[in-house]
Amino acid sequence: MPDTRNSMPECNDDNDVFGVSEGECCGCDSFARLNELGLCEECAGKLERDLIRERDWDYSALAYGVLAEKREELRRQIVAQYGEKLELITPINKRQRRKKSRKRKRRGGGGNR
Repeated sequence: MPDTRNSMPECNDDNDVFGVSEGECCGCDSFARLNELGLCEECAGKLERDLIRERDWDYSALAYGVLAEKREELRRQIVAQYGEKLELITPINKRQRRKKSRKRKRRGGGGNR
């Protein structure tokens, strides 16, 4: 019996890609090939464009490695081609984004009632 403890499984199928499977898309509920986020190709594109529209550069694969000066140009191109409106994600209110976790103080000491 061969020793398989330190060997990698063989990948014989050219379509086998890490992180890709088939299932129901989390964005549109269609059955398709999914990426590691559970999104079909169309919804993954929508998410990328939404992240760029929102200037969420840290989470965009398209913006990865793009110089800071060129990011706004990338955003302008996306907006010109696809419009300003978000396609997949729900807009986050700027106030909610910056909201800090603060405990409210109770009036009157908050003793037993």
